[in-house]
Amino acid sequence: MIADLEQLEFPAHSYDLAFSMPAFHYVADFARLVAVIRQTLVQGGQFVFPIEHPIFMAAAKPRWIQDGDGKKSWPVNSCALEGVRRRDWFVPDVVKYHRTVATTLNMLIAAGFCIRRMEEFAPTKAQIEDMPALAEELERPMMLVISASA
Repeated sequence: MIADLEQLEFPAHSYDLAFSMPAFHYVADFARLVAVIRQTLVQGGQFVFPIEHPIFMAAAKPRWIQDGDGKKSWPVNSCALEGVRRRDWFVPDVVKYHRTVATTLNMLIAAGFCIRRMEEFAPTKAQIEDMPALAEELERPMMLVISASA
């Protein structure tokens, strides 16, 4: 199914699982979307989704900074200031909505979800051995994955 997440509607109590690829950081009214998904799930249904991590999204000018020793760091500016972030991401001027982890979790709780698990992506040693470029991902999480139940 292809649908506009800002207008999404489903029949009540119809699904056991709601899963999304990374897309919710593009949604302006995330509270509405979460409420729709909660109403769609049966009691005990699962909701699993990844979003861009707020640390990844917070930077005013997202880019790696390298010190004199070659150590990379990620700038974190205005992390507590939520709202629109415009980024070049495959195409110029993509609109994303930055929220803190607390705001995201509290919206889920307000909609009636129980937070089951949260993961911040970091590559394993084996993954870095297979793809050395992943080593920089140890400096800041890029994705946040949340699992909640209805």
